[in-house]
Amino acid sequence: MKTTTLFTSVAPRRSLRVLFAVQGEGRGHMTQALALRDLLVERGHTVCGVLVGRSEGRKVPAFFADGIGAPTFLYDSPNFAYDGHAVSISRTVRAALRRGWIYAHHLQLIHRQVTALQPDVIVNFYEGMVGLYTLAFRPDVPVVCIGHQYMFHHPDYRFAPGQRVGRAALRAYTRLTAARAHRRLALSFYPAADVPERAIRVVPPLLRRDVLALDGSRSEDFFLVYLLNAGMAEQIEAWHARRRDVRLECFWDRERYQPHPNLTFNPLCGERFLRLMARSRGVVCTAGFESVSEALWLGKPVYMIPTPGHLEQRTNALDAERTGAGVHGLRFELDDFIYHLGVRPPGERAATQQRFRAWVREGEARVVEEIEAAAGERPALARVTAAGAREAA
Repeated sequence: MKTTTLFTSVAPRRSLRVLFAVQGEGRGHMTQALALRDLLVERGHTVCGVLVGRSEGRKVPAFFADGIGAPTFLYDSPNFAYDGHAVSISRTVRAALRRGWIYAHHLQLIHRQVTALQPDVIVNFYEGMVGLYTLAFRPDVPVVCIGHQYMFHHPDYRFAPGQRVGRAALRAYTRLTAARAHRRLALSFYPAADVPERAIRVVPPLLRRDVLALDGSRSEDFFLVYLLNAGMAEQIEAWHARRRDVRLECFWDRERYQPHPNLTFNPLCGERFLRLMARSRGVVCTAGFESVSEALWLGKPVYMIPTPGHLEQRTNALDAERTGAGVHGLRFELDDFIYHLGVRPPGERAATQQRFRAWVREGEARVVEEIEAAAGERPALARVTAAGAREAA
């Protein structure tokens, strides 16, 4: 089928004003924004503001607020609701409907910020409220969407088996986040073909300069644990009660807690988190794309424990496992991971790290070039409609 573009290209501006919109759940989208901010500044561009969507009970970590170097504007955004430790789709939908009037009001707040900041391009890190905003207000500003989730619309991407309804819902939400977007930059663990008819460009993970500069060759006898769902803390304490000899350094979005000298729960701190990752024996996480990517760069094996009912994390875990990042499990049972570390050949891990690093180095410039190209585009639809009106007259 022949497709017709509604966008015309002009030369990009010498220096762009870029507005970020970042999903505030977890740390992955925030660290990607920090990495891109550095790349844009190096090319002479400016991040003029940051919109952060947050849910109830979440706060913006200090490492992001201190590092982004731009005015930050907070608003409420829907996110997953849990039934115990598992994601509950029904509770998520009910919570979103119950707070619908708040979200409608905050769409107005987003519009005021876009109008006041006058960006040349909006970069959306998988924030659904900005997708709704572009549909409701149709701003004349190009939008570039960045996230691993845009691989969900790649014809070669493999989902976790089952959960057909959940898969359809996840793809629909991903489509919403990219409503009226000029480009969808799909972050991937490995190279894959672009899909121009869906405006998908496949690019490597966005890793911060702090990560790229780290030396991960040193391994001390402890594991780094990153928690998205604080409910996993119960599983960790139960396992550690049987293995007091194993040192665990955990990170979550709460205050410091140390129930045992070998078990520490630390508040999120970007610098300390990375230092410990570089020195760790291995990384345990809920299969977030960014944490796995950082571990791959440092050559650290990963044990991934997807949150129950979280199809995206389960799919990420299988994708990362195929890449050679590590293994996944259903609960916090590190005995399987420790066994895996003992039987996996060291040369295999080194080869995986080498391939991944080559892929990351290849694509850094491309991400900025895609944003610059999008900023040189403006919707031609209004001009076409006006021309047709004149002809009709």
